[in-house]
Amino acid sequence: MATNSARCQICHREGRVSAWSQCSLVNYCGRECQSKDWKAGHKILCSKVPKAVKKAEEKIASFQLSDYTTRNVGEIMVTEAVALRGEIVNEHEAQDMCWNAMDMSPGSPAKLRLILRALELFPLSTEAWGMLGHFYQYEVTKLEDKKKRTAEAALEMYDNAILCARMLNPTWSEDRSNELPWGEIENRPYLRSLLGRATALKDAGKRKEAIAQAKKLLRLNPNDNQGVRKLLCTWFLEAGDSEGCTNLMRKFKTDHDTSMAYADVVLQYALWRKDDAVENDAKQALYTAIKANPFVPDLLGGNIEKDDDEEDSYYSPGDRKEARNYVIGSKKLWGRYPEVSDWVKSQKFPNGIKKPSESDLVDLLKSGTEIQIRCINTDLDGHDRKESTLTGTQKRSKCIGCALETFHWPRQLNRPHEISTDILVHNNDFHQEVKWRKTLYTNILEVPYWELYLQFYMDDPDDSDSPAAIPSPMIAGHAKRVELSSSLSCKICSSPHGRFCALDHDGTWFYCSKACMKDFLEESEPTFFDLQSQTLEVNASRECSINTISLDDAFCVAWQHMPNLNSVDIFIDQSYVLRRDYNYGSDGGAKKLLLSSSVLDLFLEKTKSHLVSFSFRLDDCCWEEFKQMTDRCRSLLPLGTMPNLKKLDLSNFGFDDMETLISCLSTQLQALTLNYVMIGPVLEWTSLDVNVFVAKLSQLKHLVSLSLANTKMTDHHLKELLPRLKSIRCLNLSGKFGNFDDFNGHWQLTDVGLKVIADNCPNILSLSVDDQPKITYHGIRSLIQKCHGIMELDLGYAHVNRQQIEEITSTLKNLLLLRVGAYDSQHSLENAVRVTEGRLVVCMASSGCLTVKNLSPAQKRNQNDSMAKLEKARRQWYDPMICNKWDGII
Repeated sequence: MATNSARCQICHREGRVSAWSQCSLVNYCGRECQSKDWKAGHKILCSKVPKAVKKAEEKIASFQLSDYTTRNVGEIMVTEAVALRGEIVNEHEAQDMCWNAMDMSPGSPAKLRLILRALELFPLSTEAWGMLGHFYQYEVTKLEDKKKRTAEAALEMYDNAILCARMLNPTWSEDRSNELPWGEIENRPYLRSLLGRATALKDAGKRKEAIAQAKKLLRLNPNDNQGVRKLLCTWFLEAGDSEGCTNLMRKFKTDHDTSMAYADVVLQYALWRKDDAVENDAKQALYTAIKANPFVPDLLGGNIEKDDDEEDSYYSPGDRKEARNYVIGSKKLWGRYPEVSDWVKSQKFPNGIKKPSESDLVDLLKSGTEIQIRCINTDLDGHDRKESTLTGTQKRSKCIGCALETFHWPRQLNRPHEISTDILVHNNDFHQEVKWRKTLYTNILEVPYWELYLQFYMDDPDDSDSPAAIPSPMIAGHAKRVELSSSLSCKICSSPHGRFCALDHDGTWFYCSKACMKDFLEESEPTFFDLQSQTLEVNASRECSINTISLDDAFCVAWQHMPNLNSVDIFIDQSYVLRRDYNYGSDGGAKKLLLSSSVLDLFLEKTKSHLVSFSFRLDDCCWEEFKQMTDRCRSLLPLGTMPNLKKLDLSNFGFDDMETLISCLSTQLQALTLNYVMIGPVLEWTSLDVNVFVAKLSQLKHLVSLSLANTKMTDHHLKELLPRLKSIRCLNLSGKFGNFDDFNGHWQLTDVGLKVIADNCPNILSLSVDDQPKITYHGIRSLIQKCHGIMELDLGYAHVNRQQIEEITSTLKNLLLLRVGAYDSQHSLENAVRVTEGRLVVCMASSGCLTVKNLSPAQKRNQNDSMAKLEKARRQWYDPMICNKWDGII
């Protein structure tokens, strides 16, 4: 035995050991350990395996198909060769033996014996040769100094496996270009052997050949069910081939994959250092990597080796064991780039501050981003006090077990967080007990990488479109409603081809034509909709004479019988919602609306994939009643995951908490109207609510129209929001209507806010700052000097004089509508209309549109033309398919 300084295979003692001369695959410190290992099974490897391999190779050389029995197994889910020649019975039986061997303990003598039996039964068994190669490569020893030697031994076995596979399947040649899908089970032994050969080449020090082999494997199996891309990215980077790694990264996502994500960190850092990227790209990659597995950074650079007693092959994505396995497998990569490891660790607390502010921490928890928090924590009752690291969130849909009936949701999370109160965290770490824990901000010791989280979490698609998964129980009677709406027979003539659905006093009926609807249409503003229409439209106005309107029936009919449905347009007057004492129909009966949360939730789920617009507008003062009907508005949550939803209007709705509201907002929205939305039990927006809301709006980068009357938006919020919303054309930031002395808290905008709009929205077409009395002409001037394309300007109660009106009209050459509050000189306004040759329409808050007398015929034509354009814009504002009301008008 050759002597060297290493570790013993058996007792792991370091020092002078000897390599076993017969195979050179293992080291022993002395004869005692050698004898022990020989009896434990190494005898099979050294004496029986070489003989079995030699015998099998001889049979391969003299192989004749006629020496074996075949049987016809058809042409489905088999290789081309098997379809032509039939299945070799011995090959099938040998494959069964190999599958049994896969379930045995790694490195066990029994496993090796069964592989050799399979090889004896059928010497051309691709699976048996491949498993023998795997045995040599990974199961003989875990000693690093023997890695190259075991890889060389494994290469011989993998080469035999590939040779046998190609002998049995002539079309599987070296230069084959057609795919061999992993989904066809017969292909898998060959694909596994190709992967084994690639890794063995790499371990044997032949990286260039290994990369070439892996590339060929990806061409055969482009879906990469084997994870070849992970190895290839690492090998590219080890070889300094950033271009090859970049090209591969473009084909596959890096998020949720620890190996790819951390390879991307190395890649982006290397590109940054070569001035082919910026540091922010490297930080973005690190953010993605930490989300995939936050335990890796602390292990980088450490002396970690696999524990023989630990089942490292079994792990969960994102857990500590996966991190450990990754670091062990990528030692060479990180060893080549030690500066990247140092940089990664420096990002943990780059400024030395170990935790974010309390408000930022709560924002992160509510966003759904899983973060690590080392803190002193207790259970919700204040017991079980301990210091530990929690990995968790406050977002319901991100909590492990949130869909279970036993899941507990603390009511405290329905309220805005108050500074210095308990911070709740749902601990999602499987290695600890998964449950709610609470802590105080002062008891938080550190939040690793918190600055990265704050920098990137708002732009993260993983967390932007995930509404809280709150199950709604089905109500009794719902199935009956669906059954009732399943027949389309006309109420009058019994024709089976009903086209119109009418929501009548005594129920929901179908009519085949408007002629059959004659009596129903005599009602005052009757509620009905066309089943062939694209829009479910229900207008329950105060003038409507139908006393009972069932939105449950409307929704059930719509999802079943409106094949073209892509939009919803509903308005509900308060007379259908508020107490009966105050509201009566035209015939003296009380009005009533039928709506249940489960039906609304089911309708939105059924139509999720094809709804483009959803407008559900309420009259004033209906907040609490609609909360009760819609499970505190949680039945609206599917709106947040609709992939094609472009337009949303939820005006006058009330939400228990901001989390529910923002979960209803899809990042694909182009038009959003949330006028007079109320938050919380006191129906009032807090400053924290506005902060959270603005953070969500910042993710809606496709917005063209945004209407937010009465949301307490401040100048500071506009500074945070508008730089991210470059496409805004229509903006409504009206304050709260009412007495000035009562609602000062709602008038947050000043001239600074108008300057922010001017700087960030130069292409804006419509702006309303009505009921914002802190705005002066100083801010208005900064606006009109930069936003020359404005067509509609609502200044509300901002005070402007004659000279300022003239400056506005002379600067804004496209202005069609100017709305002002009470104005002293009507003559000045009339003169402004004349100066623009009738193009300008002026409206006053108290008296409506100004009628200007003695206009010339040309001025009258221009005035009528402007009125027509404004009317078209008004109609298009309510058109479910139009997001910018000025489309086709400019």
